[in-house]
Amino acid sequence: MNTRNMARGPSRTAPSRCINKALVLFALACFLMAGCTEARSRESKKLIEFDTGRTIEMKVGNTILVELPGNPSTGYSWEVISINNSVIQKTGDVKFTTNSNVIGSPGKVALKFKVVGAGKATLKLGYMRVWEKGVAPVRTFLVDVIAVK
Repeated sequence: MNTRNMARGPSRTAPSRCINKALVLFALACFLMAGCTEARSRESKKLIEFDTGRTIEMKVGNTILVELPGNPSTGYSWEVISINNSVIQKTGDVKFTTNSNVIGSPGKVALKFKVVGAGKATLKLGYMRVWEKGVAPVRTFLVDVIAVK
């Protein structure tokens, strides 16, 4: 028997190496699941024109992206008509994208909102020319938001 090896302690056997690997994999899985839970709490919901009239439930901290057809070259733009700022708030600028290189082509207008507090809110948008006072929007988008913690 080799006494020099005994002084170091018992040798690592295959089962103990498997247990160590299993513990490392378990810790890694827990870490990844915690990250997924955190990411899920900051989800984003994309709404389009056909979602008008819907009621959606969102968590505080989540974002709502509303993508609607539009053409800024006509003078029309999507504007917030009514919003409960204690529940949802508009964030950032309106973004316009088109798939065409032709000037004046229609495309999609994107507005982003953040859920900032629990409660109920109605988000109402109107497609209008802002300088035309007393003129009803040519189109509206409306969604009810139920925000939970």
